[in-house]
Amino acid sequence: MRPSHRIEITNDGSPTLVSGIYQTEYHSKHGAVTESLHVFLREGFSFYLDRYNPKKINLLEYGFGTGLNAYLTALASEKGPFVICDSLELHPLDRPLISTFYQKLFPGKKKENSSYFLDIHDSKWNETVGIHPYFTLKKIQTDFRNFTPSKIYDLVFFDAFGPGTQADLWTEEIFKPLWKNMSEGGVLVTYCVQGDFRRMLQRVGFDCQKLPGPPGKREMLRAVKKSN
Repeated sequence: MRPSHRIEITNDGSPTLVSGIYQTEYHSKHGAVTESLHVFLREGFSFYLDRYNPKKINLLEYGFGTGLNAYLTALASEKGPFVICDSLELHPLDRPLISTFYQKLFPGKKKENSSYFLDIHDSKWNETVGIHPYFTLKKIQTDFRNFTPSKIYDLVFFDAFGPGTQADLWTEEIFKPLWKNMSEGGVLVTYCVQGDFRRMLQRVGFDCQKLPGPPGKREMLRAVKKSN
């Protein structure tokens, strides 16, 4: 029997999960939504839009988790560009837990713009599903180490548990094939700025930039694929 997760409320009022498997948080205790908006939406999605003004983005997320990043990206793309999102997760969360998480994320009557969240979680695994006219999602149940990219990705959200928890997910074996399957100038964002990880990305072929982090974390990382 899998150890149970528990929900905790973070400093911005939004919920996070504490993993029963790894005993660590899915999102920052300093603000779950605040962290996702800062790291993945502002410094990833919005940065890519401002830099390239694309009509379409192929997005790959390592760590579907609670679906928070996918939900916020669906909201941000309501008027375009067209986002095709593949999101990887080895341990999908149980539906009753997601229902409780949803109630904590949208307490009381604050349910406006919340339908995408449940649509995302109700979508079938390993199938491409339209969430709205500008956002499609394919949740892929897989171990990151077994995933071979089959398309070219423009934007990557790397939201795995940290190197201190799952060191084998932050290795060259993961990022070398990923680099090969990213578009020139493609962008990867993550909360982790660990020196060994950053140097590995540079060896693989990324230009790495440390940026101010969300509350509770001094820095985050944005990596851009260099041309050959």
